[in-house]
Amino acid sequence: MRAALLTRIGGPLEVREVPVPAIGPDEVLVRTLSSGVCRTDLHIQDGLAYVPGLPHIMGHEPAGVVVERGPDVSGIEVGDVVVPHLFVADEQCRFTRAGADAQALHLRGIIGVTLPGGFAEYFAAPARNLLRVPEGLDPRIAGLSSCAVVTALHAYRRGTVTPVRTAVVIGAGGIGQIILQLLAGAGISAAAVDVVEENLALAVRNGAEHTASAGAVDRASVLRAWAGSRAGDEGPTDGADLVIDLVGTTASMADAAEYVRRRGRIVVVGEEPDFPGISSTVLAQRELEIVGSRNGDRSDQEDALRLLAEGVITPALDEEYPLDRVNEALARLRSGRARGRVIVTHTHNDQRGTR
Repeated sequence: MRAALLTRIGGPLEVREVPVPAIGPDEVLVRTLSSGVCRTDLHIQDGLAYVPGLPHIMGHEPAGVVVERGPDVSGIEVGDVVVPHLFVADEQCRFTRAGADAQALHLRGIIGVTLPGGFAEYFAAPARNLLRVPEGLDPRIAGLSSCAVVTALHAYRRGTVTPVRTAVVIGAGGIGQIILQLLAGAGISAAAVDVVEENLALAVRNGAEHTASAGAVDRASVLRAWAGSRAGDEGPTDGADLVIDLVGTTASMADAAEYVRRRGRIVVVGEEPDFPGISSTVLAQRELEIVGSRNGDRSDQEDALRLLAEGVITPALDEEYPLDRVNEALARLRSGRARGRVIVTHTHNDQRGTR
């Protein structure tokens, strides 16, 4: 089969012929239809956050068709269109029993991140990690449930464990736009902050009531005033109930602390090798809550697929590239010009290839 391999950190991917994955008794072989391109792919390529063994096949938003299953597999049939839940756990623990595989104590790896993924004509996965795609849902969109959409839904849920009237989303890229749709659907007044004017315009179409440029000198005071105007009968406030930070830098975390109200909650989704720009004095005196949010639980992904099928969440797609042009897809995302999810698509010959 053909696959795009990362052979050295910082280098381009190399499209080569490699063996089709052999599957174990409880595993399934999937013929890849498409795979979304995520900023985590850029981090892997750059050697940030995740450093898999090389050569490595990236692609952690794949969708495909089951073509083979192991003898111990039940519940998944050849011909099913599926997407993976990315976190592969070898043993059960308190987290996996709760459906929180991303926090598994015995994590074998993450499909497309530390395990081979969807930038290949075929990928293998344990049957228990696969979810069927609802009939009628475009597989290109369904694949986004493995990362972009489940990440947005999980972050939204991490932020709304207590009642929320106002929210600020820092970073109005693909995941940010989905979060804005969820907030608007729940009747929560939301504002978006970004460096790109086109992203802010799209944020308005996805339900943002207010936008602010990340470079505006008065952004914090303006956002606090906006949140105060939406406080209703709860009385004066000094910021938004919730801030979701999809950037994760020292600067964005410092901004989050300025946007959020006393006893407000900050959800951190963006992953960077930075330290939060919030002093312990601010945390303690204003009694702020800071919680992390990573991908999502299996139940989140099941709900994500349902919401996609119902049209409640409608992620935007950008350019599509065949596997041979995967480096152009990565460059498109890296350039900042993408206005939606970049997709790598696959065409297949009749022959499966040699193992």
